[in-house]
Amino acid sequence: MSRRVAVVLVVLVFLTAAGLVITYIQKVRLQANLVTSQNNLRQLAQFAAHHANPDPKRKAAVPKEIPAATVLLPNRPDLPPEGRLSWLTYVLPGLDQRRQDVAGLITQINDQEPWDAERNQVAARTRLLVALVPLNTPQVAPDEPAVTCYVAIAGLGPDAATIQLPPTGRAPPRAGAWRYDAATPFDRITDGLSQTLLIGETADDPGPWLRGGSATTRGLNDAADAKPLVGTGGQFGGYFPNGANFALCDGSVRIFTPKTTPGVLLGMATIAGGEKDPIVGE
Repeated sequence: MSRRVAVVLVVLVFLTAAGLVITYIQKVRLQANLVTSQNNLRQLAQFAAHHANPDPKRKAAVPKEIPAATVLLPNRPDLPPEGRLSWLTYVLPGLDQRRQDVAGLITQINDQEPWDAERNQVAARTRLLVALVPLNTPQVAPDEPAVTCYVAIAGLGPDAATIQLPPTGRAPPRAGAWRYDAATPFDRITDGLSQTLLIGETADDPGPWLRGGSATTRGLNDAADAKPLVGTGGQFGGYFPNGANFALCDGSVRIFTPKTTPGVLLGMATIAGGEKDPIVGE
């Protein structure tokens, strides 16, 4: 009898230890995937960080603006944003070539053609690793365009990316860091680069990474009946249980939880709202 009890105790100890190990491994993997997603955002936002803090020796060569959210075609001025290439096209040259052959991908893209041009569709089917969250990555068929898990933040409302900045003075209250047809100079971001959202992580209807329009650029929907801003089933996040990662205009990355006061995110989505710095982690 005592031997049977001893065996049962050993089995229970083993199962308990195995459960603890499995739980630990799951937590480590979750944290590793979270860090990878944050690093992806840092890479995508790196051009903004460099613009904000240029090397003094190259100051004249470094632009001081966030580029347009789409690639404009002089020969197709009436082409809608959804028909153009996305802002991710601008970021490709600065990505880590050791992680993916981005140089080869660039040669496949014709930035003088719409996004749906045959040559561009070949490039669009390539999975851009830096545009994908490593956990619960959206799956698409091999013959379909690869998607992005990160979108540019255009301000407030579905039409935020169409808002134009006046030549001088304060930006419109719903305007964000991106607009389809024009760049945004850093000096127009009067809230401060560290107070303004640049790119967000989203599982909500991910679209092709190479396509302009709402697939890669969105405003936060502040309507009363809109989805929650952050969390599973929300406008942003959906990949990690503890919230959504966002890159800011200074190149830093923060995570915001479903408990974040909505007004904080809505305020940080604009470039001239006069918000104060939120609590770190909120």
